[in-house]
Amino acid sequence: MIVTMPDGLLDGLRDLASATTRPDCMARIQAHLERLFGSLNPTLVLEPRALHASAGVAAAARGDDSRVCLEARGRHLGHVQISRTPAADDPARELMEAFADHAALALDNARMLEENECRARRDPLTGLLNRGEFHDMLATAVAAVSRQPAEVLSLAVFDLDRFKDVNDAGGHGAGDRLLRAAAAALTAVCRASDAAFRIGGDEFALLLPGCGAQDSAMIAARAAEAIARLDGSAGASWGVATIPSDATTREGLVAIADATMYERKGHRSQATSLLRRDARSRLEVASNLATRLTQLHEPREIAQTVVDELHSAFGYYLAAIHRLDHDDVLRIVAATGRLTEEGVHWLAREQPLARGVNGRVARTGERSLVDDTRLDHDYVGSGPSLDPGSELSLPIQVGGRVWGVLNLEQMATHSFDEYDVLLAEAVVAQAGAALHRCLLVDEMERSFSNTLGVLCDALESKDAYTADHAEQVAELADAVGERFDLTSSQQRSLRYCALLHDIGKIGVRSELLAKPARLTPEEYLEIQQHSEIGFALLARIPLLEQIAPLVRAVHERWDGRGYPDGLTGERIPLQARIVAVCDAWHAMRYDRPYRQALSRADALRELADGAGSQFDPGVVSAFINAVEA
Repeated sequence: MIVTMPDGLLDGLRDLASATTRPDCMARIQAHLERLFGSLNPTLVLEPRALHASAGVAAAARGDDSRVCLEARGRHLGHVQISRTPAADDPARELMEAFADHAALALDNARMLEENECRARRDPLTGLLNRGEFHDMLATAVAAVSRQPAEVLSLAVFDLDRFKDVNDAGGHGAGDRLLRAAAAALTAVCRASDAAFRIGGDEFALLLPGCGAQDSAMIAARAAEAIARLDGSAGASWGVATIPSDATTREGLVAIADATMYERKGHRSQATSLLRRDARSRLEVASNLATRLTQLHEPREIAQTVVDELHSAFGYYLAAIHRLDHDDVLRIVAATGRLTEEGVHWLAREQPLARGVNGRVARTGERSLVDDTRLDHDYVGSGPSLDPGSELSLPIQVGGRVWGVLNLEQMATHSFDEYDVLLAEAVVAQAGAALHRCLLVDEMERSFSNTLGVLCDALESKDAYTADHAEQVAELADAVGERFDLTSSQQRSLRYCALLHDIGKIGVRSELLAKPARLTPEEYLEIQQHSEIGFALLARIPLLEQIAPLVRAVHERWDGRGYPDGLTGERIPLQARIVAVCDAWHAMRYDRPYRQALSRADALRELADGAGSQFDPGVVSAFINAVEA
């Protein structure tokens, strides 16, 4: 059975999964436990030491029948302790285990979200706040100063001198060591109220609230001196600017600090100004892309949006995203640019992990900037008339592993500069976050499917016919629902209502469900209670509480003579009206212990006769059209 998470139910699961801290997630889990299983006095126990527990410890915990373990992604997180040991056939035990799967996943997701949030705000190499945080915090600080004219704010910017020589002489490893050491030197001179940032390849900044021009210059000079003493360092150029003495706006503050830095460096290179037009356009692309990606939930859509946005802004010869599949082959999932118009079937191209620049990037997890493709020994061309002059490839990381590669190409050599690299790094971070979100949602959907499986298994243990009947009613309901103007969320709710409409029969005596003769009036009244039992059961489960009223209403009648509430006409939810017709059709068309199945013609006649009394006439008409199509 293939189950898709409906929007409403997903919101219920996200009540746990949306927690961004583990303490908050624990509190929510405990609240749901008390709501769902209060009679068992459940207690959530998080065991930090068990995060690295041996298999023996986890097995010991699982051996206590009064405990339900919390495990996710192979990690033992703790357990739920209950006041008594449930019987082996107690449905509460199965529900508790299903809930524990959701709770453990939510708790582990909260841990991952904490880590992801930290990575999103900080530069992974130096640990300093990143460029995005720099612009956000600077805007906030400038706004605060503008409201308090007596306050001052200073900005100090730094650029490592001859950093390219360090990389050329010692490789990227030497450059990375120097960057980390420079970050530590900057942090050492900061006051508690200051903030340090890495804003570019070898560019740093200090935000100094409440610090005037003289004091900020002293702090910047002291930081530059500390950097100059580092092994392999050629020193650092710096510049400062202060609000209100030098500027009154954020842009002015950055421009003046940047200009004074390049005066010390000996030139005013507008090509590397933080505010140059090309840099601003790249920031705008990154901002627009972040907004668009939040609305997408499918990996191929995410990949296509990324390459389309990049090509639209900068006209790359090729912008492509390759996915690394389990067979260690890179396959293009999205591509655009002039190269894709040259008759090459790009979406069918495959590249083994062991070959090419993209293969190297996927293997090593390190970006690759190729200024001249003719000089790169790993470059695999398509032919002299098609080969680009330069190439920039970066890994897309999802969940700590390389998911794929972003590949940008231009016809001319040396076409990519540090700002292209910064933009591409921002884009792959955004793409990775969006793809990771898809992965988490997919895991939630699978977890939810497991919950439905537990419920259906419990029902099948009572009545195998009912469980099989529910699946076939769901298929009929899907077909009928397509003939109404239902939203995707309503269509999915219809399917889940159909699957679970008889779940209350868990609380009905088995001998009544299997009775070979017609029921007595008293027995029929007992059977009718299954609508209320199902409602009560589902209403206690956050993932299913929005389905509960639909299940309760399935046995209502259009004329108001149904049960349990005597609803009439359109007061009965549409999904329940649809399931009622599909349920009756399936019951008439299949043998039961007390009668034989009706023929197709007789069953259709029964539905038509019941239209306007038992059934919604519009639903009956749509059903007949669906089965005769």
